[in-house]
Amino acid sequence: MIPKIRQFAGYLIAGLCLFFLIKPFVQTQTYLKNASLHVQWHWLVPSFGVLLFYRSAYLYPFTTLLSRLMQKQVSFRSAWTLFHLANITRYLPGRIWGIVRLLSLSKKFGLSKTAVGSSLTLHVGIETALGGLIAMSLLFSDGMRETASDALETFSRHTLLLMLAVIGVMVGSVFLIPKLAEHARQFLKKLAPRLGKVSLSGFVLTCHCLLWLCQGIAFFLFVRSLASVFLRDAGVLTACFAFAWIVGFLSFLTPGGLGIREGLLGLLLSNYLPPSQATLVALLSRLWMLAAESLLAAIAFGLHRTRNAPCQETT
Repeated sequence: MIPKIRQFAGYLIAGLCLFFLIKPFVQTQTYLKNASLHVQWHWLVPSFGVLLFYRSAYLYPFTTLLSRLMQKQVSFRSAWTLFHLANITRYLPGRIWGIVRLLSLSKKFGLSKTAVGSSLTLHVGIETALGGLIAMSLLFSDGMRETASDALETFSRHTLLLMLAVIGVMVGSVFLIPKLAEHARQFLKKLAPRLGKVSLSGFVLTCHCLLWLCQGIAFFLFVRSLASVFLRDAGVLTACFAFAWIVGFLSFLTPGGLGIREGLLGLLLSNYLPPSQATLVALLSRLWMLAAESLLAAIAFGLHRTRNAPCQETT
């Protein structure tokens, strides 16, 4: 009975992921009829390779934080396998299933749920803060300001309301909700003794800077494989991606920011590409990222089965 339920759940998850992935394409199919792309594989293949490297190296600062909080050495393989087994479930409706899955699997890897949750919070918090700095510093450059008025005219009311809501939540969290700030301060205060030396914070921060650089390179190569962009645009393209990623991450409307991230990314890319082409590039970027996440999840599943095989044979 249980295997059938698991099988049904697997089909349900796959169907939901497929629905949320196809929905943006269906909604924009008329608009995309005039879009034309010529795939340059000599750029696309390296972009996918860099993306796979980024998604793997992404776990290095997380493992470092986890090892310090656990006060023992946590193997990179265990952290890598745990994360990618759980990561794919973040596309389920509700936005919490990725974290729930991560915490539920922690015990099987001999890890504390508290340590895993705290490490993930710090890890994602640093990533989001750096992404915000990248977006703000580059999106409001001279080149972007020249096209800002034109860009705003292309935003739909729903997108503008969403952006204002996200900005309002961020401002309110910092200035208008002192209790939240106090909780954050107490959380960091409790973790500080375990994190220890200041050098750890510098090391983790440096890792995240390099990770954003790697993500920017991967995204630029991806866009370059589908459209004509110049190397000088690499910085602002990274900023566009960072801004769309943050809005999609902070939105609670769709799992994994599906639809919201692509819509905003398409609008931002339309400053550098024809609108229909920009929209198609934004939508295909989700397939590009989902392909990498699915491949890494399959590898993690294989590693997990291999890890448990000796235990099952002994039993």
